[in-house]
Amino acid sequence: MNPTPQGSLPARLVVPATTRREMLVAVGAGLAVLGFVGYGIAVMGGWQRKASTNTLTGKVVAKKFTPAPEDQISFSRKQGLKSEHIAGEHVLEVEVSEENRKFEVPVDGNTYEAIRVGSSFTFIRPPSEQVK
Repeated sequence: MNPTPQGSLPARLVVPATTRREMLVAVGAGLAVLGFVGYGIAVMGGWQRKASTNTLTGKVVAKKFTPAPEDQISFSRKQGLKSEHIAGEHVLEVEVSEENRKFEVPVDGNTYEAIRVGSSFTFIRPPSEQVK
């Protein structure tokens, strides 16, 4: 073993020359992986545009509550039998200025109580009007 002087790099390992075929296969595989990554980014960007066009923001112009007390009973594997009391239907009327129209947005009781008339509210476009 030859000791290397302090401050100098150790001797490099020399790899035998690769063939032209091996080089082309390696470059082709690298380009294929790069192409798949680029395709994935392009597809995910398209999904983002669709999601942003399906989200609307507007001003709450009215709050409507329709009393219809009922008990909903549901059954699931994890929670078993579950009963929930619902006081009625909570609806926000939201005016979206970009589309010059009003939407009636059903919300849960907590959201209904938290939102005030005149505040901004963001919601998802109704399923019948969504961009697929």
